[in-house]
Amino acid sequence: MSALLSVSDVSRSHGGMPVLRHTSLDLAAGELVALTGPSGSGKSTLLMIAGGWDKPDSGTVTAHPPMPDVPVSEQPWHALAFVPQSIALFEELTVADNLAFASRTAVEPPDQSKLLETLDLAKLADRLPSEVSRGEQQRGAVARALAAGPLVLLADEPTSHQDRAHAEMVLTALRRAADRGTAVLVASHDPLLAEHADRVVTVGE
Repeated sequence: MSALLSVSDVSRSHGGMPVLRHTSLDLAAGELVALTGPSGSGKSTLLMIAGGWDKPDSGTVTAHPPMPDVPVSEQPWHALAFVPQSIALFEELTVADNLAFASRTAVEPPDQSKLLETLDLAKLADRLPSEVSRGEQQRGAVARALAAGPLVLLADEPTSHQDRAHAEMVLTALRRAADRGTAVLVASHDPLLAEHADRVVTVGE
């Protein structure tokens, strides 16, 4: 499989302490890759670099066709969507409107109502993020990323605020996105993730 996103020989330090050393990763269409490792091993840093939210000290990140030939940091949501640990839903928009905003540029937007149902959010669609729980916000952030119909989706600990049943919902939704052709990279400590992944990449060993 050809890569949609390539992280090549990336190193990154914070405060003089090395976090990543010469790390490489290719992410192909239609696969879900689990990124694992102990706390502090650099999982979040690698995701941030892969998504263009941080810059490596050395090495490169390249988006390949059919993604536009522009820097990763400038990719539109329908090319690359990101679910950060901070969740970061638009506070002034309802849960449903967050999804609608993300789907505006989608080439083939998924059914938003079905997404809300899949992630147990249908009854909360008209609420603002401040009116739902942290776990519901997190599922909303996953739904928003999926609503963009992205070629690549990066998710950082997307089940950290979920009970087992809802964690299974989140991971199943990400698995289905991969099965439809999205390249999915998920950083997580959740042991359920490996059951849904095509392969596991461990950092910090």
